[in-house]
Order: sequence, then C-alpha cells, then structure tokens
Amino acid sequence: MKNLRIIIISLLFLTFAPQHIQAQNKSAPAQLTAAFIIKLAAFEKNLSGSEKDITIYAMGAPKVAKEFKKGIGKKIGKATLKNVVEGNGLPNTKPSIFYVGKGSKLKEVIKYSRSNKILSVTGVPKLVNEGVTLGIGIGKDGKPEIFLNLASSAEEELNWNPAIMKVAKIIK
Repeated sequence: MKNLRIIIISLLFLTFAPQHIQAQNKSAPAQLTAAFIIKLAAFEKNLSGSEKDITIYAMGAPKVAKEFKKGIGKKIGKATLKNVVEGNGLPNTKPSIFYVGKGSKLKEVIKYSRSNKILSVTGVPKLVNEGVTLGIGIGKDGKPEIFLNLASSAEEELNWNPAIMKVAKIIK
C-alpha cells in the first residue's frame, strides 16, 4: 500500500510538473539555435527597442558562435547584431547576450549575467532549469521548442514582449 502511494505521487509529480524540462528534450543543432536566438532576442524590449549595437558572447560553443557570425548585420528589432565573440571563460567586455554552451562554468555565467543584467541563452534545454533564461531544444516529436525561465529573466531585469509567452514553455 505504501509503495503504491509513492508510485502514484511520483506519477502525479512527473505529470503535473511543467516547470521542469523533461529528459526527452535534446540540444538543438547550432544553426537552428543561432537562428532562433537571434529571432527571439527581438522579443526582449531592452535589446530590440534601442538602436544600439548588439554583441553576442558564445562560451564553450564554437559551432554556435560560427552560426551567430552569419547573422552579423541583421536587425534585432531596432538594434543590429554587430559582433560575435567566443571564448571559454567569462568575457572581457560586457556583451548584450551571453550564450552558454555545454560544459560552461554555469554558476559563474549565471552570476555574471545577473550582475550585468544581460540575457543568458542556450541550446542545451536542461540549462534553463539551472538558471539560464532562454533556451532552444528539440522535443520528443523532433520539433524545436523554446524555454523561458521567468525567475532568471527577472534577475537579469529583462522586459519581454508578452507574445513570447504564447510560444515558449515557461519555467518558473
């Protein structure tokens, strides 16, 4: 009886826990990740609402950085993607967007992005549960999925267009 209760509670938890990204989500390919992040950045009003230049720093993700570089010169709202910098440590100069790859020093990245109030993004869905704000992944059905961590977003002081709530899976 006790084991049955534990099993039922576990099943209910797994079924009704939408704020956690399930294991079936895979990392998105570099080309898809870069394209989606550039498009989705336009939903963040602090970035897209000004005519400032945007810089993306890609940490531990040379393939994604290469794809981001293809977007240099593209408009993100009123702003323009001007530069993409890549590295394995924290950036020397503050970027507009911080891309977090696999194996990155996540605690340091989160502390940096929150203290500098910059958008943290990833193509590794599980990192959104761990504090990255915006993530792209591939669902069980093979289709792209968008994840938005609202707690991280608040700590980075981001201002999202409400339309993103309709397309993203929300993590609280």
